[in-house]
Amino acid sequence: MPAAFSFLYNLHMNTRTSTKVSFPNGRGQNLAAILDAPADTPLFYGLFGPCFTCPKETHAAAKVCRALAEDGVAMLRFDVTGVGGSEGRAADTDFTSRISDMRAAYDFLSAHDTAPKIMIGHSISGTAALSAVRHMPDIGLIATIGSPSDPAAVIAKFRRNGDIDETEDGATINVLGTPHHFGAHFVADMLSQTVAEDTAALTRKLMVFHAPHDRIVSYDNAETITARAAKADAELIRLDDAATHLFENRGDDALFVAETIMLWCRRHLV
Repeated sequence: MPAAFSFLYNLHMNTRTSTKVSFPNGRGQNLAAILDAPADTPLFYGLFGPCFTCPKETHAAAKVCRALAEDGVAMLRFDVTGVGGSEGRAADTDFTSRISDMRAAYDFLSAHDTAPKIMIGHSISGTAALSAVRHMPDIGLIATIGSPSDPAAVIAKFRRNGDIDETEDGATINVLGTPHHFGAHFVADMLSQTVAEDTAALTRKLMVFHAPHDRIVSYDNAETITARAAKADAELIRLDDAATHLFENRGDDALFVAETIMLWCRRHLV
């Protein structure tokens, strides 16, 4: 374990430790993160990207990363630029900057000789991970949780449901009842991505987790991701019927995700 993280072992919480860290996003700002680590030397490291406007402390991020830490993996969950404790303005961000933030997190761990081996993305971060992983040679497993099949589908849904107000100055998007403003480049950037092509080019292990009755991102998105990833060892994993998009009601869903990931990792990465 790198010296920069040695102080984690003074913060024991049963079988894991958690601490706040930060790293540069490559655009002059620092991103806030939490490293959940096992009490003993980690088997390996991983990354977790939270959902659209979610901070690193949300249910899915915290529950999945803590469960993996208790099973031996050190997980870095982080706020993208302009969210939570990270510097910058959310209005200045877009899908491309989310991918860039993921690459910055990967580079941060790699610089300490702890290049992550797994990348987990919740919701839109899972979509971004499908493209970002091109720049992450050490990643052996990608997992998406409740992720849209591509950014264009997200914009199409916002427009269909009347949840986006587009002007020359930008776009205001209603996310679960809360308005979020993004710059004039946001929509165009979402529509210009090549996630479908990147998914088709994947050759690594891909786990696509999705709640069958997800009210925010419909289950057919998971089917599309899996079907596109024809070159990958892709696996569509249906969560419990009671599972929700945000994992806010049931700890069992996060445990299932962590245990399923670890079952494969212990066979192939450890």
